[in-house]
Order: sequence, then structure tokens, then C-alpha cells
Amino acid sequence: MVTQLTIQNFGLIDNLSLEFCDKLNILTGETGAGKSIIIDALRYALGDQLNASQIRNPALSCAVEVVFELEDKELRENEVFSEYLPNGEQSLIINRTYAPDGKKKIKVNGFAVTLAQLKELGNHLVDFHGPNDHQMLLSADSHLAILDRLTDLGKLKEEYTVGFKKYSELRVRLKALHEAASSRERDCDLLEHQVKELEQVPLDEAKYEHLLQEQTRLNNVTKLYECASLLLNALENDDSGVAQGLSQAFTPLKILNKIDSSTEKFAGKLNLIQENSQELISELNSYLESLSFEPQEAEQINKNCDIYQDIMRKYGPGLDEAARFYQEAKQKYELLANLEQNDAALQQEIKELEKDLKQVAQKITKQRKKAAKLLEETIEKELTELGIVHVQFECRISRVELNSQGEDGVSFYISPNAGEELKPLAEIVSSGEAARLMLALKKALTKVDPIPVLIFDEIDAQIGGRLGTITGKKLQEISRDRQVILITHLPQIASFAENHYRVYKKVKDNHTTTIVELLSKEERVKEMAKMMSGEKESSISLAHAQDMLAKAKK
Repeated sequence: MVTQLTIQNFGLIDNLSLEFCDKLNILTGETGAGKSIIIDALRYALGDQLNASQIRNPALSCAVEVVFELEDKELRENEVFSEYLPNGEQSLIINRTYAPDGKKKIKVNGFAVTLAQLKELGNHLVDFHGPNDHQMLLSADSHLAILDRLTDLGKLKEEYTVGFKKYSELRVRLKALHEAASSRERDCDLLEHQVKELEQVPLDEAKYEHLLQEQTRLNNVTKLYECASLLLNALENDDSGVAQGLSQAFTPLKILNKIDSSTEKFAGKLNLIQENSQELISELNSYLESLSFEPQEAEQINKNCDIYQDIMRKYGPGLDEAARFYQEAKQKYELLANLEQNDAALQQEIKELEKDLKQVAQKITKQRKKAAKLLEETIEKELTELGIVHVQFECRISRVELNSQGEDGVSFYISPNAGEELKPLAEIVSSGEAARLMLALKKALTKVDPIPVLIFDEIDAQIGGRLGTITGKKLQEISRDRQVILITHLPQIASFAENHYRVYKKVKDNHTTTIVELLSKEERVKEMAKMMSGEKESSISLAHAQDMLAKAKK
């Protein structure tokens, strides 16, 4: 629920902080006092666009902060919220700010979030219903989603969703196959050429690097031979070579060892130098032998290097990209080369999967029909109590092509008057009836709808006094299961409030500000009396207001 709302520099509000209760919160006040500003601020905090006209003073920051208390454990554990609520926390603080320099900030429990993330949070927290929100109810596209909120599809829907995803993928592949059939011969020739071209050499970066090293080595074989020979000569030369010098060094070393025993350690080191020298000479001889020049080998290596360069130029820029292109081209080629066989196999797979999907879809339809019957009975009962006495409501389920939701089309039909035939909602429902129908739906869905906060902006359109009492009672019943915040002009509805707020404008130093006050019992009586009789309450309206409040508490 919303526990606190803080608004700064928004509409006619300079600075306002409101606390709400967890049941029925009602805002009343004269037209133009700023009641809708409170709802607009909540909408902005949860993702609506900010209009320039809503910023009171452009030189100051505009900010709205909403504190939610998520008491429902299942709601808290929803992945949408869990990352913002560590260690079992329940409070969710949403802060949205627009600075004078145009910079925007959105924070949830101190974490910066995107506008898309904010809207996703809002969709799970608050259900807004204003004059424009009735369009959702009148749109047939939303009726299936409304019905499914009453239907426990669970694993059935999960099974269907997995199957339909595969079914859709197969149909896309089949469509691509049929489109490819028209240019099959040309495409096959091209793909075959590309596949063969890419199969000339291994598309492996390590092997390509090794080949480049071999090419460098072969192209410089003369220079390598010359340098290795010079090094070998420096080691082996009979007159001045290192090997000859090391052999001669042993004669003076023996004399040193005889005279001074401490020099014996030099013998080991000299032996090691001689062994390393002989090993190096041996390796150099082997290296020189390996430098034999094979023209055919050099030609093949250079040719392969050119092929690699050509492949990377056409299919690269690197070998990884070329390898991916090869896999795709090979797959397409095999598909086209075996077109008839692949087409038949795909068609058969789609047919079998479609059969399975229809079986699951039929089970879903059966569940929806049960829920539709329950919805019809509930809506008719609620609307009858709300003054549409002769109402008939029907949730029609028709068969449609398989889609992501099954094979059901759902449309709501209504006849609000006796003797009239049932027609689609959009064709027959007035704005007042739409408001009451929305209220009836909310009452029907109250046990299964997980959204914890309902906000109604002027739900009392075209509702009279007697129906106002019934509507207020319905709202009170709904508020037992979730928090309700609403604006009303009817004292009959206001009488059922748990918290009643008065919204009015205050002018000081030629500066108009919207003020919101939580009313005491005595103040409520006066406010409701004014709502009945005008600016000044009369003794009759005061008595009537007291009577209303007393009856609402029964």
C-alpha cells in the first residue's frame, strides 16, 4: 500500500506530504481545487510523462516521492521487486525528480532505474482508473486478459507457451523455406560455391598464425641459412671458435687445481659451458638441415595464405566471422539441396505439434468457460446492486486461430436495459455505466488480482445519491482486501471513507497553493454538508451528513 506521498513544485503544490491508511482513502473538494493533481503526481511517480505546465516554478526542482509498504510476501518475492528489497525489507521508496537544467533522476530504494523499469514496477503496484482508463475495459483486446485473471491456468498455460514458441519457430522456418524455393537453383549454386571456398582451409585462428610463421620462415630461408652458418662457424672454427677455445682452457685449469684446491669448482662450470656449447652446435646443425628449400611446399603455403586473406576480405573481417558465415551457408545449402525432404519433415513436425497444442488449448478453453460463467454471475449481481437493475452480461468465447494465448477470442457483451439485445460493450455502455462496470469487475477480481493499490479518479460520473451510497459500500468492501484511493463529489461515497481528505486552494500574497487536510469526524460532517448544500452548510445538511456517516459505519 501507499503509506506516504510527498510532492514538491508540482501543479499548484509547493510542498505537500500525505499519509494514507490501508483501506478507503477519499479526496473531496471544489472543482479546480487540485484533487486530480494528487493523482497526477502519483501517475508521474510511477512513469507518466511530465508536462511543462505541471512544473510550478521552472527555477526549482520538481519531485514526487512515494513510499509503498509491501506486506504481501508473494508480491515482495516477485523478481520485479526482489532486487530492491534485500534482507526481507518491506518498504519501497520511489523518488522521481526533474531538475531546472532538464536532468531527470529516478531512484528506487536508492538505486537508479530506467523509465521502463519504473513503469514495470508501477504496473505491479497501482491500478489507475480515471475517465480515460475505461477505454481498456471497452477494448475487446483486453477482455481475454481480464478473464484469465479469474482463471487458474498455471501449468497448462506454461505448457502451452513452451509448445507455441516452438510451433512459431517451425512456421517461420517453413515460410523461409517456401520463400527460398522460388530462387532455389540460383541460391544453391551461390551457397555451394561459398561453402567450397570456405572449406579450402581450416577456419582456425591458431592454424592461420602458424601458417604465417611458416611463410615468413620460407620466404627468408637464404638469410636464415647465412645467419645460422655464421653462428655455427663462430662456435666451431678451428682457429678462433668457441669450442676450440674451451678445449684449450682445460690445460691451465688443471694446473690451477693442483696448486689451489679452491679452484676445483671452476672445472664443473667449464664442463657445463662446454656441454652447452656442444648442444648448441648440434641444434644449429639440425636447424641448418631443416632449412632445405622445397619450392612446392613454399608455393602451397603462399597459396594457402592468399586463400586466408581472400576469405577474410569476403567473409570477415576475421576468421571467427568467416566461420559463422560458413555454418550458416552450409545449413542453408543443405536445407535447399534437400528442399522437398525438409519441407515434408517440417510440415509433419508442425502438424504433430499443432495437434498437441490444440489438445492443451481445449483444456484452457474449458477452464476459461468455467471462469466466464462465474464472471457473468458476479458482474450481473454487482451491477444490479449498483442500479443497473435489468442488466445482462455475457462473456463470449469464440474459436480463433492458434496464437500465443490459445485458440480463444473473448468479448464482453452487455444489455443494460430490459428488452435490449446483448451488444459489445464499446457499442452500448455510457461513461457512467463504464465506471460502474469497472467497479463491478474490480469487485469480481479482488480475490485474484495481485495489485495492492486501486486509484479511482471521479468514479461517481453520472451516479445519483442512492447509487452513490451503494457505490461507496462497494468501494468499502473492495478496500478490505486492498488499499483504495479515490476522488469523489458525492457525500454518499465520501461517508464510507476510512481517511477523508479535503482539498482546497489557499491564496496568500497573490500566490495560490493547493492544500490537503486529513479531516476529523467533526470536520468530515461539515465537509459533507457543504458537498450537499453548497459553500455554507445548513442545519439540515449537517444532520443529513451525520446520519450518512452513522449509516456507513454499520
